[in-house]
Amino acid sequence: MDDELERIPTKQKIVDCAIDLFASKGYTETTIRELAAAVGVKEASLYNHFPSKNAILEYILAEYSQFTRTAFERDKFSVIKNNPTAEGILSCMTLSFPEGKTEHYLKELYVIFQEQHRNPVVRKFISEHYILGNEQTIRTMIYNLKELGILSPGTDPDFWAKMHSSLLYSFASRLLLGIGDSAPDFSGLNMTEMLRNMYDMMLKTCSNTKTKSSR
Repeated sequence: MDDELERIPTKQKIVDCAIDLFASKGYTETTIRELAAAVGVKEASLYNHFPSKNAILEYILAEYSQFTRTAFERDKFSVIKNNPTAEGILSCMTLSFPEGKTEHYLKELYVIFQEQHRNPVVRKFISEHYILGNEQTIRTMIYNLKELGILSPGTDPDFWAKMHSSLLYSFASRLLLGIGDSAPDFSGLNMTEMLRNMYDMMLKTCSNTKTKSSR
């Protein structure tokens, strides 16, 4: 395991350790000294990669934003075309996750929501990327599903985009509060189940007639 850690570039080690510390201790409470010790480098070495703790947070925001932007890229839609079900949509989305990174991204989300009331940059990110950005991603998904003949032409992209956004915000809030458990669940199972139910409802209520008749 130590050899595996040694092969991870220092910048990625810093980000990974920062996410773990920010999630467990809090962004404000975590010091650069603690982070450098967790990474196993001197503070000066850490500053060679990031000029400040806030720069690390901004990197985390950008990384999470990149995932949400690529979640339903057009080239992944063959997965849904071959499997026009809630599972097919989920499979399309998970293609954007680097293997084994679910916990990583959910911890990023946890940190982002921890800081929403203290950091104006984070508040702006949640508004522009996590909410409005996700809504645009879902609208694009709806348009593509309509093009493929999976959803009926009358399907309202705005309705499902706003429902998706509301569910994700609710999930993030529950993650932050640890509802139902003494600690946050970073497995992604709850989020997957929530999205599966929404996609299943969307397909049942908005499926194209020819898609229904072919089943």
